Amino acid sequence: MRRGACGSHTGNGSDMARDGTRDFVQVKIELRHIEPAVWRRVQVPADWSLRRLHDVIQAAMGWLDYHLHEFKAGGALYGQPEIAGKDHTGPPLRSDRNVSLADLLERGVKRFTYLYDFGDEWQADIRMERTLEIPEATKHPVLVAGERRGPPDDSGGPFGYMAKLDALADPSDPDHEDASDWLGETFDAEDMDRAAIEAALARMRVARRRKQRRA
Repeated sequence: MRRGACGSHTGNGSDMARDGTRDFVQVKIELRHIEPAVWRRVQVPADWSLRRLHDVIQAAMGWLDYHLHEFKAGGALYGQPEIAGKDHTGPPLRSDRNVSLADLLERGVKRFTYLYDFGDEWQADIRMERTLEIPEATKHPVLVAGERRGPPDDSGGPFGYMAKLDALADPSDPDHEDASDWLGETFDAEDMDRAAIEAALARMRVARRRKQRRA
């Protein structure tokens, strides 16, 4: 995989270059139905699975992985069949451990969706913007940019969350006290909290390349 806009790469899908670099994918994640938008741009190893991308999204949004999730990519549904089990209905659910970002790019899939918490229904649009070569010494995914705080777990979905923000900002709102108790008086929806996200991503280690043995 060579560096460039997603969809224009060439190669055999290997995640390692031979010059001490590793193939990463720059991914934009944007939550639906929230205004102003909550989004993140991160760089993730191309050989990481959708399950590991799920972990990145959780870290980037400040979520705690309390709930099930699904990806829809290339006409297929990926998630956690080992947990969903017989309760899953609808299209076949494939394991998101078994498909990587590089696999999707090789199939021409650059855009897909993510769903977290089937009750609150946090939906996100995922776009793989470009591939790039990162120094092999890079030890974790990289936060490039983003805007606004991720909504807390169990905050009522996009519309429930925005209602809480409105109530928090208006002391005369009858739900102000409840919103304050839920979000905290000092909750700042405009502050992405970069330090917390970077700390969470730093705990997600990138495996080192295995050295080839000489014949």
